[in-house]
Amino acid sequence: MRLSYKPMDFKGIEPDESLSCFIDRVVNPDAEYLTQCGKTIDEVAKVLKSSEFDYKVMRTIKGGSIGKGTAVRGLSDVDLIFPISDITTVEALKQKMAGMKDAIQSLLKSKFTVKRWQNTTWAHNTHILIDGSLQEVDIMPILNITKDPSNLNDDEIKSIHAEMSKTGDTERGYYNRCLRPLQIKFIGNHKEKIKRVIRLIKYWIKTNDHTIIKSIAVELLVIRSWEDLEKPDSDSEEKISKKVFEHLRNFGKIRVSWSTYYEPADYLHDISSKPYILDPVDPYNNVISEITNHYCGGSHVPEADKAVMKQVNRLQSDAERAFNSFK
Repeated sequence: MRLSYKPMDFKGIEPDESLSCFIDRVVNPDAEYLTQCGKTIDEVAKVLKSSEFDYKVMRTIKGGSIGKGTAVRGLSDVDLIFPISDITTVEALKQKMAGMKDAIQSLLKSKFTVKRWQNTTWAHNTHILIDGSLQEVDIMPILNITKDPSNLNDDEIKSIHAEMSKTGDTERGYYNRCLRPLQIKFIGNHKEKIKRVIRLIKYWIKTNDHTIIKSIAVELLVIRSWEDLEKPDSDSEEKISKKVFEHLRNFGKIRVSWSTYYEPADYLHDISSKPYILDPVDPYNNVISEITNHYCGGSHVPEADKAVMKQVNRLQSDAERAFNSFK
């Protein structure tokens, strides 16, 4: 029997519209959107790999939701990851990062109409106008420490984890970016039926303004929900969606990790009593750390944690309503 739901739980759903039809009509990226994203990626990558850029780019790797195939129509930006051939240490990348971001900005402004930009710790974020369409792009330089940055082998993964164990959080962030292509594969290799639910839950998160939850957390929670249900094939969109909302309404009980590339028990000493979602390729990356660090069970919430817990409580309340709309 197909599960049913109330229109209020998904903004824009029509009366009696099936969940599958709603995903196709509103949530899934259409061909025009994907074509525009693809053109933006190609144009920016071509500029970065040209001789006009002062740094030798090994290759460009399509990242983010577009790279993983989990983009929501009109709500996803473009991520470009590119290893620099002659930058092989964290220290070298840290020293050159600011100059590299300035060079990226200058080069892009000479080739495209750039509306706005800002530098983050790891990337140059910009909005580029191509063929009349404004596209947000994150451009992320990474270290060249593996034979093939887009296809890491087991020994390289173990070596990166070993280096991370010797450093602090900031340095680990540089190594984390080297693991991103592996993360993209972990999520992107899942079947389309899983990605449809990921897009749906991302849409629900965004339209309900639950900014406390990152896209990567949604992606991993959907995958775990599918696994919890023993990887169903029939009626999977409804079943998996309901399971995700079950997890979100009981946020304090979320404990998600995988042992594909490391043993989670070796890294959970400080957070095992709180909710967590560990990055399957980076044992030091709890993708809901902003919540975990402030999570407080019980009625008493310290002043420093109240803002986060207020957002968590609203998320749980909305998820409860969404869960109850399924039958």
